[in-house]
Amino acid sequence: MVTPSRVAAKVLASARLIANRERAGAWLVGGTIRDRLLGRPVADIDVVVAPPLTPAQLTSRVAAELGLPHFVLSDRFNTHRLVWPGGHLDVTALRGDTILADLSLRDFTVNAMGEPLEGGDIIDPHGGRADTAAARLCEVSGRIFSDDPLRLLRVARFSLTLGFRPTSGLVRLAQMSAHLLPRVAPERAWAEVAVTLEAGPGAQPAQLWDDLGLLAVLFPEVKALQNVRQSTNHHLDVYGHTLEALEHVERLMAEPESVFPDSAAAVRFRLGIPVDGGISRQAAMRLAVLLHDMAKPDTRTIDALGRLSFWGHEEKGAPLARDVCRRLHTSNAVAGLVEAVVGKHLLLGFLQNKKPLWDHDVVGFLWATAPWEPEVIMACVADRLATHGPMTAQRFINRHLTLARHLMWSWMERRRQGVPPLPLPGDEIGRRVGVQPGPELGRLLRRLRLLWEAGEIADEEGLLCLARAVLQQGNPRGRGII
Repeated sequence: MVTPSRVAAKVLASARLIANRERAGAWLVGGTIRDRLLGRPVADIDVVVAPPLTPAQLTSRVAAELGLPHFVLSDRFNTHRLVWPGGHLDVTALRGDTILADLSLRDFTVNAMGEPLEGGDIIDPHGGRADTAAARLCEVSGRIFSDDPLRLLRVARFSLTLGFRPTSGLVRLAQMSAHLLPRVAPERAWAEVAVTLEAGPGAQPAQLWDDLGLLAVLFPEVKALQNVRQSTNHHLDVYGHTLEALEHVERLMAEPESVFPDSAAAVRFRLGIPVDGGISRQAAMRLAVLLHDMAKPDTRTIDALGRLSFWGHEEKGAPLARDVCRRLHTSNAVAGLVEAVVGKHLLLGFLQNKKPLWDHDVVGFLWATAPWEPEVIMACVADRLATHGPMTAQRFINRHLTLARHLMWSWMERRRQGVPPLPLPGDEIGRRVGVQPGPELGRLLRRLRLLWEAGEIADEEGLLCLARAVLQQGNPRGRGII
């Protein structure tokens, strides 16, 4: 089996021969040098080429020689990409007359190093090697953000993915340049946001964006949560509560057995499935929990006794969350998960307060949160664990967790066993109980399916009996679960 590193070596050897044949300057640059100095695997290779060789010519010739696919990555930056399983080569035209001029136009010093493709010493005009050793992120020049405001988001990304600390000067420059961020195309911005959310963990992306002055531009709805006081059920303002909820959901995703011991394996398997093929479920959950209380400032009220409430913030927040996802140009799948978490994150608490609680109530919860049942359950738990003010009793938290465990187990069993169809076709049920096809029959069948899935109907006779009861009474009783 040919490993990605062996393919990369063949790609570099081919590129070197082609550049030498054309007597063209070519250099390894950027993250390729940085990652090698860090001792990290180098699967993604960045090369700049000088005339007479062009990026299109180099990539097409390497591709033809090795049988690898290639395409134009960016017309704006004249960048071509050649790909193979586990890695890629990006080739860009030299900017300026020399490699030193090119490196001076890069973003951070750790990315502003080069090395001749044919071999030789590292070219390091901006101290990138020392900054790499010190795990320090520093700007190449004061114009890096005006040249390309996307680099604002890359500060947070590199801080998390590399563990590098931005210098105070870089932080100040980012804060002064944050207003430039709307100039970035939404697709480019979302790509950086997604990578940052992938790196996580917990509240760190939001805190970094806030420190850099980007949160107010990127997520003004979240910035507005700061200093919004809550009721005595809470110990933090809405923003602080949001950050704590992010930490709790992070722990739940890392250790699902801590709350869901009987269904932890199913939850882990679920978390291993990307939401849309491009973003992990964990990253999408971080975005969802970040936004879960976004409508609280608009729904905050104080009654005559001075009691605070945010009635309806989850219902108002759901379409707002969808709008944020539309603004970011996320996929429909990510938007669906985020909207479900924002709109349903109080549903478990409402269910806990229902007395008595029937089997069909549990099934109804799973219906209401599908297809994002586990994600909503985890968000509900994280939200509850981040709510422990002076008026919050531990017994209420324990009841919340008990119900969450049962709901997650019910979701797992429902997926494992499936749901058998009703013992009679819908039109036959309608004929037997005297209901014509139409909305009334549709409502009846939905109710019967709910009761059937909850195990409150045993057979055909019970089905018809309950159908008549639904028509006559509208709310037949079921069996309790806890």
